[in-house]
Amino acid sequence: MDYKTKRISRFQIRLLAKIYRDIFKECISNDGLYVDVIKMFELTPDKFKNITTEIVDDDILGSIPGRCNPDFNGNYHIQIKESVYIGAVEGTGGYRTHIVHELSHAFMCMFGFTPVCDRSFKNRELNPCESMEWQAKALAGEILMENELTKGMSAEELINKCGVSLEGAVNRTTRK
Repeated sequence: MDYKTKRISRFQIRLLAKIYRDIFKECISNDGLYVDVIKMFELTPDKFKNITTEIVDDDILGSIPGRCNPDFNGNYHIQIKESVYIGAVEGTGGYRTHIVHELSHAFMCMFGFTPVCDRSFKNRELNPCESMEWQAKALAGEILMENELTKGMSAEELINKCGVSLEGAVNRTTRK
């Protein structure tokens, strides 16, 4: 499910990614290419007192890998499927990205990228720059593959050095 939010540019997403990476600098390798997603997930409640995290049994979330639940008082509870967490521990790029994606939802909400009401939403396609799902996906990609450090890398290099999925690596190599 997706929701409309205020627009954001790729430039703004990259700025948010730099802020996020700075907050979690102890989770980033010396060369800046590899993010320890598990450490980031576990440190999140210490870094942000309004975010709690939980690993849940797979059957609780059904077909979704994770979710970020706001309470509309500025607090967020992030749940990640146990199989996704284990996959991320084992280094599976897609699972690592799912975790950062859910963390990105809470982070972006703290910067005011929250759902807005739009009566005409059903009658038209949602523009990616105002889609909460696109924004979280883009921010996760920028956190895991910092733009300046990964410019010019092939998909294979991104997979090997950044620990991302083939899909994420291909998306990164095709955007400017």
